[in-house]
Amino acid sequence: MAGILCYATFILIVGTAGAQERPTTKATVDELLGRLDAPTLSERSQAERQILDLGPQVLQQLPIPELIESVSARESIRRIRLQLERRAARESSRAARVTLEGDFSLEQLLQQIQMQTGNRLTLHKSAAAVQRQNRKVVWNQVSFWEALDQLCEWEQVRWRFAEEDAAIIVELPEAESTRPSGLQRTGPFRLAIETVERRPIVGEQGQQLIRVRGQLSIEPRLRPLFLAMAAADVVATADTDRLLAAWNPDARYEHPAGDGGRQIPVQWDYSLREPLSVSELALQGRIHCQIAASTERIVFDRTSMVKGTVRRRGGVSVRLKDVEFDSTPPAGVNAEIDIAVTYDSGGPAFESHRTWIFHNAVYLETREGVRTSFTSFETTQQSDGAVGVTYYWTALADPRDQYRFVYEAPTLIINVPVDIDLRKIPVPKETE
Repeated sequence: MAGILCYATFILIVGTAGAQERPTTKATVDELLGRLDAPTLSERSQAERQILDLGPQVLQQLPIPELIESVSARESIRRIRLQLERRAARESSRAARVTLEGDFSLEQLLQQIQMQTGNRLTLHKSAAAVQRQNRKVVWNQVSFWEALDQLCEWEQVRWRFAEEDAAIIVELPEAESTRPSGLQRTGPFRLAIETVERRPIVGEQGQQLIRVRGQLSIEPRLRPLFLAMAAADVVATADTDRLLAAWNPDARYEHPAGDGGRQIPVQWDYSLREPLSVSELALQGRIHCQIAASTERIVFDRTSMVKGTVRRRGGVSVRLKDVEFDSTPPAGVNAEIDIAVTYDSGGPAFESHRTWIFHNAVYLETREGVRTSFTSFETTQQSDGAVGVTYYWTALADPRDQYRFVYEAPTLIINVPVDIDLRKIPVPKETE
């Protein structure tokens, strides 16, 4: 990496419009936290405002509210956390951007894009084996999707999502790649129109169905839950002046993203009446993507990893219902931790798509930061906005007092609009 830094300039910007956050020292934060317990209301309020002004970057430096003795300081920390988590969630839904200038190999470009955007990228061995010359790059606040698409076009490679991981693989194409007939990059989303078909409608003379299919891709750093679409909300215009009616204008669709999926198929159907001649379409409108945002580490250390302990971050609470460690030498230590996870945002959306909760990161962690993922889990409760899960570990190497239990949870579920504005989408000619 040192070889890269000597001739590359870059700025770490994830989901921001471009301004760099001011560096904040731990001493500054600690001094402001101490003033949350000041004797006067004006001093406490001023300290609270100053911490909020520092932005989401200080979230990791805030203490656990439950461990603060002062009532006023504890409530201030809760208010601060909630506001900063909401701000972080909003910022995370913006496009991640890349600023970069210099000469780079393909592998170095991928490293820089990953470092600056937080999106994991893997170079497949098929592409890594090809010898290429370094390429001169000048990127100034280029969005992640634009940078990745440019890189693939330059180097004659393609990208695809990994099957089991929140990552993108860059590889050599197996065959000649087909360009999308329509492409739009908006925020953290990439909408690619793959096919446009004409279909006859049985029993309807002088009428055809126009079916538009595509893929909505979401940056790997984000965690989409589902896509909500109303047929009437995306309007199609043929050859700039003919408005096409939605085939089923009252239809509403929800497309789950799956367990960690970052790519969702989309489809729109329109009715084309005589004259049937049409050469291109335009699509305009809005769809909505629900995203689990602002992931927080909820930590139970060896003193708090006991039955009944509750930790709350933003809109989520985690309660330890039971904790058991069973030492069975020489097989090692077995552990069983039963928890209840409760989200403030319940309702139909949560009920329909709550399986994502079972894929939150859960692990035991040593003081040195070594993580051990659970061996298996069992669902014990499912209700509106809440689940109960028991996690099991087998053959742990260390005794109980060497571990802390960590549950990583998105603290907010946010609705992110995806504005669609696609022009000049070619439509195949009518077959004789």
